[in-house]
Amino acid sequence: TATTRIEPDEKVPTASGDLMKSGYGVTNTVTATVSTSAPLSHYTYGQTAVSYFPEFGYGTYWRLLERLTSGTTARFQFAKNIYSTYNQRVHFSPVWFPDGSYTVNTHVMDIWTPAGMLAMNLTDDVTISGPLYDDWHIAPGNP
Repeated sequence: TATTRIEPDEKVPTASGDLMKSGYGVTNTVTATVSTSAPLSHYTYGQTAVSYFPEFGYGTYWRLLERLTSGTTARFQFAKNIYSTYNQRVHFSPVWFPDGSYTVNTHVMDIWTPAGMLAMNLTDDVTISGPLYDDWHIAPGNP
């Protein structure tokens, strides 16, 4: 089995549950669990997870997730983003992204068995409502 969880990053100041403004970052936590009665020498644990994004039409750009734990249940997340002020494990949604569902597709693969490779496609989303510019306000200071 495998699961994915897309959420607004913990640093998003105005996020509420799965609701956020465009331009902020989302996190992705993926787990891949292998359950079998076969001996370990006959299969591998989850090795690879790749995410695809709507702003690229789910095809022209993807991100390889970093495997944080291995074993019966492997856990993956985005690698730390060098463009994140806090070095968070995020993917930034585009500021121009329209209101509505921001759906990330993740492909978990490279679980090998004698019969071949097991893989699974997963999706999860957050809801975009307005751009991050709505959170910014510039006003003169008090004299």
